[in-house]
Amino acid sequence: MTTRSDSDVRQDAGELSTRDASQQTDPPETETVPPVPPSTHHPFAVQVSTSLLQYPRLRIVVYALASLIIGMTQGLGINLVSSNLPGIQGSLGISNVESYWLVAAYTATSVTGTILLYKIRTQFGFRRFGEYGLLFFAVASMAQTFTHDFQTALAVRAVMGFAMASLGPLALFYMFEIFPPAKKLTAGLCFGLAGSQIALPVSRIISPHLLDLGHWHQLTTLESGLSLICLAIIWILPLTHPPRVKVFERTDWISYPLIATAVACMSVVLTMGRYYWWHEKDWIGEVLVVGIIALTLSFMVELKRKNPIIDLRWLMTPEMLLFTGSMLFVRMLLSEQTTGMVGFLNLVGLINDQLVTLFLVILAATFAGLVVVSIIHKANRIVYIHLFSIALIGIASLMDAGSTVDTRPEQFYLTQGMIAFAGAIFLPTSLWLGFIRALQYGQSQIISFVLVFLSTQNVGAQVGSAFLGTIQILREKFHSAALVEHINLQNPLVAERIAQYSHLLKPALTDGTQLNAEGLALLSQKVTQQAGLLAYNDVFSMVFYMSLGCFAILCAHIWVGNIQTKKRAAAEAVA
Repeated sequence: MTTRSDSDVRQDAGELSTRDASQQTDPPETETVPPVPPSTHHPFAVQVSTSLLQYPRLRIVVYALASLIIGMTQGLGINLVSSNLPGIQGSLGISNVESYWLVAAYTATSVTGTILLYKIRTQFGFRRFGEYGLLFFAVASMAQTFTHDFQTALAVRAVMGFAMASLGPLALFYMFEIFPPAKKLTAGLCFGLAGSQIALPVSRIISPHLLDLGHWHQLTTLESGLSLICLAIIWILPLTHPPRVKVFERTDWISYPLIATAVACMSVVLTMGRYYWWHEKDWIGEVLVVGIIALTLSFMVELKRKNPIIDLRWLMTPEMLLFTGSMLFVRMLLSEQTTGMVGFLNLVGLINDQLVTLFLVILAATFAGLVVVSIIHKANRIVYIHLFSIALIGIASLMDAGSTVDTRPEQFYLTQGMIAFAGAIFLPTSLWLGFIRALQYGQSQIISFVLVFLSTQNVGAQVGSAFLGTIQILREKFHSAALVEHINLQNPLVAERIAQYSHLLKPALTDGTQLNAEGLALLSQKVTQQAGLLAYNDVFSMVFYMSLGCFAILCAHIWVGNIQTKKRAAAEAVA
């Protein structure tokens, strides 16, 4: 969402598209540090770059594919596991709840890994950042292939979350290479995010075939292969180096562990809280307290630093608070697709093999959204693009709220396509707007913005999943109690239904008492399933009402902004 008038944003965009951000506004005074000499590329990489310059169209294709592969590798790192937890449970011999620790371990290290790796890239350059970061990632991904127990898999997933953090910025910068300065933060940003955005549907599409080949180790083998491809890309295709600056300070050794601890604790609580239930395990509260203490201490340290890792004063401005809140909220709305729709279809007995066509539709809608937003992206249209995307999510959720036990993937083609399209047009424009705000204050604010953006995406997804999942569980208990209350064995309709279920088991059972008990058990299962389906409809309705509220607030924001713009114009005319 925007926080200033359209004319102000247009002015910002025009300035940033034609010259470097450091020349647009005077950044805050910071401590001068001696620059680090730029690194040199490998001779072979220089030769490849020279050859590609002779074929501009081929260079565009090569760099675009490089960006797509790197971005998809990062996205598949988390989605391949989270999309196939039932299959992984069997391979590792763990329960359903324990399998979610693999997701928690990954997310606990990914955000803080990005912060550290960004500073490494700034001080040591892209070459070392890419080569050593991807080498570390390749080793970690190959280590997964040899894991056969839960504890080792958990440790490797945590390392993977940290190692994967190097890929997102690389995907963006490879896409930036093929666009002129005026298009880097518009079309370049849109397509630079393509790989990570299509990773979710791609993971669901290819997973069934990989699991058929050899359980979860085939998933890790794919990750290993992609990591080696990414490493080859870094070696062969050079990137334009931004100036290297010495950014590491001694105080980082205090701030970074505190930030990492806080983020890790919050991720564990948000991911695992609803599975162990929030107030039934003492360790959930203890981990939350540790996270809050670490976060408070990190804030105290950062507020006293001249060159903080996170500029809290800038992040606490009304403009950035509104931006962070809107990003977090919309990311929660987009969780309807993973937590709501997938959970609903799993409840009626469908698995990834039967959802391939649905995710092909989602994949196509995501690509369409990226193409459309790269064409229509302009500063004065961003607020209306956001308005349109929120309206799409709300309408799709309202349509999903009428799902029944007979609903199948075909009924979700339109609605989930709308949500995928909405996410594809919202994310790049929001990232562009955040970059504009950060670059106006100089390069020192980039790392703060990167943290905000990644936090809203990762933590927002976790908060959305935790919130909607908790709503589903609570409403399922409510509907189950309401349905059971009306089931009376003396009711002829209930007795008839039990007799029908018992009749289905007659070829296998002959004892009348056992048949009646099994029929009653089947009826209980159907009641539980129906309660779960009604609960998912409540989740879809909740997303609709949240979207409606967000839509109304954004409309009010536009209205107030237009009034302020007219007042300023009138005052300038009088002056």
